[in-house]
Amino acid sequence: MGRHKKIKSIESKEKPEVIMAVETEEHVNTLESLETEIDRTRAELEAVKVELEEKKAQSKSMPMREVDEDEMIIVRKQQTNTSETRVAKETIEKQKAYDNVRVTGKFINRYKPGQPEKLLYQKYIDDPVKWYTFDDGKVYTIPRGFADQINGGSDNDPMYYKPRFIEKEGYQVIDPSRVGENSSIGRIDTTDKKYSFVPTQF
Repeated sequence: MGRHKKIKSIESKEKPEVIMAVETEEHVNTLESLETEIDRTRAELEAVKVELEEKKAQSKSMPMREVDEDEMIIVRKQQTNTSETRVAKETIEKQKAYDNVRVTGKFINRYKPGQPEKLLYQKYIDDPVKWYTFDDGKVYTIPRGFADQINGGSDNDPMYYKPRFIEKEGYQVIDPSRVGENSSIGRIDTTDKKYSFVPTQF
């Protein structure tokens, strides 16, 4: 019985060595195949690098295509348009900054003295729409752009006025049903403003 046990212990000692030998051989094979794959990939990368360098050198050596006069006109137009757009955008941004400065002043209702008035303000497309209610003779703080509009706007964009139609001198009615060139109206007077916003800060 003791002998049987001895054989058993010898077997148990030998088994791990066999397993380890098999595992080591598998690891070596795996490592070798990985190294082979890495070497192959490295060789492919080098080939791609060489090809890229060749193409770069080839494109540099190729003569540039000549641009004709019509194409140059188009290029110049695009450059001019881009430049004008940038300048216009900068101008609008400066004007917006100027218009958004808040000013304090007294609201005067010249159209209906003593009556409150509700007015809308949205000078730029991306501005929120805001309604303001003004009591005649009271002091308010509002954006400068809105104060300018209350005071009648500009010659190019008149606002809040009672229009007075001025007839053309020496006009004779040819066809009263037609308007435009045949209209008797020569111009519209916009000087009779409905409201005033008088600054109280100087």
